[in-house]
Amino acid sequence: MTSIAGRGRGAEREATQRLVEAMFGSGTVLGHTACGAPKVEGYGDGRVSVSHGAGCAVVALCGHGVRLGVDAESAREQLRRVTGRILTAAERKVLPLPEQCDIRLLQRIWTAKEAVYKLTPENGRMTLGEIDVLRAEDLDAWRRGDSIVSRGGATVSFVELEGDGLLAVATMVSSREGRG
Repeated sequence: MTSIAGRGRGAEREATQRLVEAMFGSGTVLGHTACGAPKVEGYGDGRVSVSHGAGCAVVALCGHGVRLGVDAESAREQLRRVTGRILTAAERKVLPLPEQCDIRLLQRIWTAKEAVYKLTPENGRMTLGEIDVLRAEDLDAWRRGDSIVSRGGATVSFVELEGDGLLAVATMVSSREGRG
């Protein structure tokens, strides 16, 4: 993870490229698979995850047999406006109205959904509103920022970042690649 110097997509791409080169060597380029997931030539599909937000860029790698997704976000009021689109019907029953929700809880839900979405790139046609991560019995754990297991079986952990930033890391053993 590195901080982003400057603003905008150009600064985000530059920070991400610096991380890729630090990890894989000078001149290494981050590409994309056919479904749009990040890819480093020779490292394998679906084992690299990238996020930029909350003033930082993150490039994460996982080993054979594991899927990984990361997302970094700032706590911002916009999360209240999109909550209705990103929650499943079951999740809407668990949460109070967005204007009554703690912004940090909404931030955890958003980053968890993004991270779970990224660990399964072949589900590229899904929306965040179809990814079910929040169970009523886990609501207190969500409020505390504890690691949780989504309904789909991904383990999601949270890391508090400087300021109001949050990093969500979702992992899952890949059944296609075997357990390992």
